[in-house]
Amino acid sequence: MILIAREKTNPLERLKWAKNGLKLLDKAVAAAPNDSRIRYLRGKSSYRLPEKHFQRTRTVIEDYSFLINQELLQEGHLGAMGVDYSKLTYDLGEAYHRIGRNEDTVRCWTKLEQQTEDPELRQLLRQKLQSLEGKPAIEHIQGNESLKSILLEKAAHATGHLLLKLAKNGMIKVALPMVPKKENERKKEARSKRHKKNKQH
Repeated sequence: MILIAREKTNPLERLKWAKNGLKLLDKAVAAAPNDSRIRYLRGKSSYRLPEKHFQRTRTVIEDYSFLINQELLQEGHLGAMGVDYSKLTYDLGEAYHRIGRNEDTVRCWTKLEQQTEDPELRQLLRQKLQSLEGKPAIEHIQGNESLKSILLEKAAHATGHLLLKLAKNGMIKVALPMVPKKENERKKEARSKRHKKNKQH
C-alpha cells in the first residue's frame, strides 16, 4: 500500500494509501513484536516518509534500535536478513537528527565512525558530526505539522475563497455574524429589565 501511495498523484489519495499501509505494518508489529523482518519493513517504510507530514520518525527510531540491539545480541543477525548494519546505524542517526535529538545523533554517528572501516563513510560522519558541534542536546524542528492539518487548512482556505467569490457575484447571500455584546452592556440590560419588572409590581 505504501508503494501504491508513491504512485498516486493526488495528495489525499497518497495520504490514504500510505496511512493504510502503515496501519497494517503497525498491526503486524503488534502481533509479532520480535520479528526482525517486520520491524525492518516498517522502519524502512517509515524512514522514507517526510516527518513534517507523517510524524513517523519515532517509529523508525524504535524499529532500527530494536534491530541494532538484536545484532549486538547475535552477531550476523542483520547480515542474514540482507541488511547492512552500517547503513542502518547511519539512518538511525539521521532519524534522530530529523527530530532534533542532536545528542542521540552524535552518540550514534560517533559509535559508527569508530566501528566503520569505510574511509568515505568515516569522512562523511566526521563532517556531519562537525556540523552538530555547539548545538543543543535537543533542538525544536519547525514545520513538523501533519499533512492532514496542512490539507485541512488548504481546503478551508479554498472553501472560504469560493464562498466569497459566490457572494460577490450575488449567487449566495452571506449573513454577517452577530457581534457578541460586551459583558457590561449585558449586565446593564439585565438590571434595566429587573428594574422595570419591580416597577410593574
